[in-house]
Formats: sequence, C-alpha cells, structure tokens
Amino acid sequence: QLAIAMNKSDHPAQRLVLLVLAALLSLSAGVENGVGWLPVQGWSTWNTFQFNISSDLLLTTAQTLLTSGLKDAGYNYVLIDDGWSVCAEGGGMDKCRQPAPRDADGRIPVDQAKFPGGFKPLTDKLHTMGLKVGIYTAVSATTCGGYAGSLGHEAVDAQSFVDWGFDFVKHDTCNTDCGVHDFCLQNSTWKMHQALNETGKPVVYYLDSGNPTSPQRVFNPHQRSVTNPEALAKLAVRPSELVWQWAHDTAHFFKSWFDIEDTWESTMTNLHNQVRVAEYQACGRFNFPGMLTVGQGAQTAGQYRAQMFLWAVLGAPLIIGADIRQLNAEFISLLKAPEVLQINQDSDCIQGSLSKALNATELWIKPLHSGAFAAVVVNKGSQPATVSVNIGHPWTDLFPAVVPSARLRDVFAGKDLGVVNTRFELPVDPMDARIVTITPQ
Repeated sequence: QLAIAMNKSDHPAQRLVLLVLAALLSLSAGVENGVGWLPVQGWSTWNTFQFNISSDLLLTTAQTLLTSGLKDAGYNYVLIDDGWSVCAEGGGMDKCRQPAPRDADGRIPVDQAKFPGGFKPLTDKLHTMGLKVGIYTAVSATTCGGYAGSLGHEAVDAQSFVDWGFDFVKHDTCNTDCGVHDFCLQNSTWKMHQALNETGKPVVYYLDSGNPTSPQRVFNPHQRSVTNPEALAKLAVRPSELVWQWAHDTAHFFKSWFDIEDTWESTMTNLHNQVRVAEYQACGRFNFPGMLTVGQGAQTAGQYRAQMFLWAVLGAPLIIGADIRQLNAEFISLLKAPEVLQINQDSDCIQGSLSKALNATELWIKPLHSGAFAAVVVNKGSQPATVSVNIGHPWTDLFPAVVPSARLRDVFAGKDLGVVNTRFELPVDPMDARIVTITPQ
C-alpha cells in the first residue's frame, strides 16, 4: 500500500514521509544475524586493481587503513573482488578464458601465486590487525571475469569462505546462465543466504544484481503505466525479475544498477536510480549506489565531496575504490569526516530523499534519529549557485515537518552557522556540494 501511495505522490517531500514510514515498518524484515545492521565501511580491490590482486596488496592496504586513521573512522572491511582463483586458460592479471576444475572436495582452488599458502594465513593476519575480510563469487557458473562461480555449489562455497576466515561475501551477477527471468538468480541467492547461515558464522552478504540484464529491461518498481509497446516488452513481469523487492530479505545490501565509474555522470546516474528503491531500505537491508570513487583521479575535489556527502545522506555502504596508499591528505580527511560519517551511520537507517530540484541544483533531506535533519545541496552546473531551503510556513522542504527556527551546522567544516528562521540560503560552488544539519530549536 505504501508503494501504491508513493506511486500516486508527485511531490518529493510527500514521498519522503512515505519512505520514512516504509523504513520503520520494515525494520524487522532484514537479514538479522548480528552483523551488517548499519552501513558497512571498507575498501575493495575492484575499482583500481581488478584482477591484479595479491596478499601483498591486501596487507599493505590494510596497514594504510590503520596508519591513516580510516580504520578508526569505521572502514574495517578489506574486500577481495574477482580474480582470486586458479584459471586453466588465461587469468593471472587478466580475464579467465577457462576456470580450473574444483578440487577433490569440490572447492574452488585459490591462486597460490597471488595468495601464497591460500587465504587462511592472510585472513588471520588481517584479523590480528582488527580488520574483517571479504571474498567474491558469482551466482553463475563463472564470474564476471570468467573465473569459477558458485552456481550449483553454494553450500560448499559458503563453507569454504567461512573456513578460510572470511567475514563478508559479495555475490555478483553477470552471465546469462543464471538470470532474473527463470528464477535462477533468486534461487541461487537464497541458497547462498541459507548456506552462509548454516555455517554458524555471522557473515555480511552483499548481492550485486546490477548486471544480469539491462536494468532498463527489469526496472519498474511501482509498475507505472506504460503504453509504448516496445517499452512495455522490456518491463519486469515475473516475481523473480523484481529483484529490488526480494533482495533485501536475503542480503544485507544490494546494488541494482551498473558499476559506478569515476565520472560525474556516473555518480549522478547511480544516485538518482536509488530514488526508485528507497522504500525498501531499513537497518540491515541497504540500497547500494556503488563504490566511492573519491580520490581515483578523474574528477575534481568538489565532485568527490558531492559523492561523499550524498552517499552519507543516502545511508549507503561506504566502500572505497581508490588506492588508499596513494590518497592525499585532503581525500583521506574527506573519507573520515566524523560528522559526515555520523549521518551515514544514523541508527534509523532512513535513505535520504530528493526534496527538490531547481535548474542545476538539488536538495536532499535525511531525517535523523535525534530529530534533526541532514541536508545536502548539490550544484551540478558550471556557475556558482545559491540554494534556498525552506523549513517553516508557508512551505517547508522538510515536509511534513514545520520548523519555525533551527540551529544550522556545516558538518564537514565543523562550524555552527547560527539560528535560522523559516528559510535559509546556502551558496555552493560549481560541481560541488555542501552538507548541513538542521536541528529544531
């Protein structure tokens, strides 16, 4: 009923109220195994290194997490992505043309050239550093890179991952042998979910379903009216295709769009596709817009600030994709900004909502457990802009809240901006953003 009401609501602020109600109603419906209740923070090999991974890379990066203060800021997951297993043809630092067969126990063989002695010595070392470790697999017979996947082997792989010391599993979707249209994706995901639970170890489980088929083919969460025959043929019609509806009953977090790229366009595209699935987010069941690209090098500092602030107000998992060993002090400080991270880790887990968009600017609002609101103003244009935020009569961007007066704080700068009444204005540089909290007086 909430989904129907949201479908009928044309006003962003009204949709925000319905999102809050949906999140509160579904708090108990997520994956409850003692982990993943708040957004995961960590670092992944994929964005920068892809298949060029090794124990040395993991250990030196882990050391940087400690020395930079990122671990103390909450980034305590070190995540291995694709390319860790033995390949019969190809492989190494590239895609695999033919994966090696499983061993006599049915387990995927670990590439000893990349991970000497296998995974257990590595995970043991990382655990002694106070970190948790993640591994990658796929719902299909092979991974996105052509390495061995888990289709038909979910139980043995789940047990292998736990035996090897892993605390996190990423389950990817790439190939047509296990897609959304024949229930294979849903079945394989549920089998992995159950198999991980049966190991007895609490493991964070992440489903990346952005790739099994074009999201334009399956993405129509609210079954909006479509009359164009060509468009109609591309819409999801089977329950298994409605991944955004069932994924959060299986996984702690879920990505429903393509992998993010280190471009402003990709950041904005992945951001706006989260609006469609916001009602399904709650504690322990998060929407994931993609990894943080902060510091990867192709965008400006302002664009990276915007991504960090927006991911915080979304309440999204924060997975760093850059080589943190090479990050400068500005980007390290951005990633561990304490008051920004407090917004991301807010205990109500409500996904922020697009409250209004005007010309090249946007205003995103997130209600916080304290009763305050977090607000991000984004300037997507090439010229400086000033964004007006209304908090009281006759109109409020905090709908339905009406706040006659409030304390305003720039949480990134750590600076109080005084008391505001009814409305206030925030200047924003081109291709940049600002993040504030609005605390009712």
